[in-house]
Amino acid sequence: MTLEIALSITDSRRLAKLKTLPKLDRAALLAFLDDPQLSELLPGDAVATHLYFGSEYCEHLFPRDEELALALAEASRLGLILVLPTPIANDALLARIVAVVQRLSDGCEIVVNDWGVAHTLHTQFPDRCLVAGRQLAKVIKDPRMPSPALHKIYPSNYAGQPFIHLLERFGIGQIELDVPPFATPDVFAVPDLAVTVWAPYAYIAKGRICKIGSLGQPTADKFAPGRTCHRECLGILEREPESVVSGLRTYSRGTTLFYQHDAAMFEVLRWAIAQSSITRLVLAEI
Repeated sequence: MTLEIALSITDSRRLAKLKTLPKLDRAALLAFLDDPQLSELLPGDAVATHLYFGSEYCEHLFPRDEELALALAEASRLGLILVLPTPIANDALLARIVAVVQRLSDGCEIVVNDWGVAHTLHTQFPDRCLVAGRQLAKVIKDPRMPSPALHKIYPSNYAGQPFIHLLERFGIGQIELDVPPFATPDVFAVPDLAVTVWAPYAYIAKGRICKIGSLGQPTADKFAPGRTCHRECLGILEREPESVVSGLRTYSRGTTLFYQHDAAMFEVLRWAIAQSSITRLVLAEI
């Protein structure tokens, strides 16, 4: 099985860099992401197949029409399938998502992290390819985990057949996962479903409060949802203290916390790729 390789972009300003690349092969991917560790995961003949554009974590980062048009043009130029990530959505954002999906070509994919979005898109566009995003994967990814014992106490929801039946209801045949602390290869073994894994960062948790966006607000409006967003988070990445338990490097951008994969996570991911347990690898910045 040939490994699909995707590049994920959230900040539309990065499309200008993408536009300078004549092709998106292994060398171009490594240069774009500027992360030497990723060379351990990419085969020598690696060529990107998909372009993710947008955010799974914040409604304010859902692509504007002009940004999406640029991403679609670059995907077409490079021969890539466009994938639209979508976050948890209120009614207004759901309407925008539906309007965008109506305009996307049939080959595009949509990542859903909200059951309401999944239901609406499957009902209105039953032939569209929906992918279950990482927020629907209930796996413990707390970098403060002291041991792998918690994985046995709280196993992945993909280990339960009722959850698989729920995905079938919405026509979802592909899921997206992170590499959790103390991961073993079996975390990617999900029968009858194609598995996508992200690297080299995993998301820990998200909320609706944007710390960076609150800094310039009046005191009464700080740390509250519903404020005007100027996408301040795209210009500032916060380095959090390393976990004293795992030593994982953690970061926050806007509403969301992430950790960077360590050597053990890379090793498990390399093994899963070698065993063809993974259908797609998504390479992303934070």
